[in-house]
Amino acid sequence: MGLSVKDDPRKVVDIAGRAWGEPVDGLALSALLKPKEDPDELPAISVAIHNRGAQPRRLQMRGWLSFYDFSVLDSQGVQAKPTSYGTELRKPERLPAPSEVVLNAGEATEADIPVASIYAMARGHYRVRVSCAAPEPLVSNEVEVKV
Repeated sequence: MGLSVKDDPRKVVDIAGRAWGEPVDGLALSALLKPKEDPDELPAISVAIHNRGAQPRRLQMRGWLSFYDFSVLDSQGVQAKPTSYGTELRKPERLPAPSEVVLNAGEATEADIPVASIYAMARGHYRVRVSCAAPEPLVSNEVEVKV
């Protein structure tokens, strides 16, 4: 008798209709405001990275929250401060073990980021951009978040 484990099928990311930052070395980054399922739900964004090149790309990371950097600017252009939850999430001792994500040609992967839980966002409008080093610096499109 043995144990059988089945992986879930890989999620296919719908890249149609998304705005993208400038591609760099075949990779592009996109930020998209996630629709709220409940009016009291805090805003979240979907961040996608797309391999537009012809060769597979290997990304080394220790979780999406450490791979991505966030610019969260209020209407005055001031960077939002991390919440205590956001500070805890990014502590080095909380980072998962290093892993490799392989993006084949034409593939994309996405992560949902609870941006209003990670950054202190009072009522108002915020401009959010996402960046990463993959290994070249990538910057997403800008998305407006209303709290």
